[in-house]
Amino acid sequence: MMRARGGVTLLEMSVVLVIIAIAATLVVPALVDLGQVTPHHTAASLLGLLRASRGVAIDSDVTVTLLVDPTTGDFRADSVGVGGMGAVATGALALAGDEALVTDLPRLRYVFAPTGATLADTVRVRGADSSLVVFVDPWSGMATAYAH
Repeated sequence: MMRARGGVTLLEMSVVLVIIAIAATLVVPALVDLGQVTPHHTAASLLGLLRASRGVAIDSDVTVTLLVDPTTGDFRADSVGVGGMGAVATGALALAGDEALVTDLPRLRYVFAPTGATLADTVRVRGADSSLVVFVDPWSGMATAYAH
């Protein structure tokens, strides 16, 4: 008479590993977005403006200075380079009715070098139910919004 041995077979182990792999492929995308908050409308507008200013600085090999009035959302971007200086863009950020740019500064200043690096102010975008902090990495010049 044969006795059954304790333990698991290679087939059983393979099935468990396949189940773990399937579960991991379903869970990992959710974990990647964990902790990230969808930017407010105002923060999304500011992030777009910052990314566009950085892009102009890199693509045109100029220094771009962006000034933003936190009260009204009015902005002006100017460039300085070998070819001279001039206005890049002027306009107003689309400020949502229940959102505000919160800072102690009379105006926000962002200076993008041709390398993409920047000198930048940090600002809080306060909404009705939450607030975000818009931050620009000084080395890469990449703008991001974090939940505060």
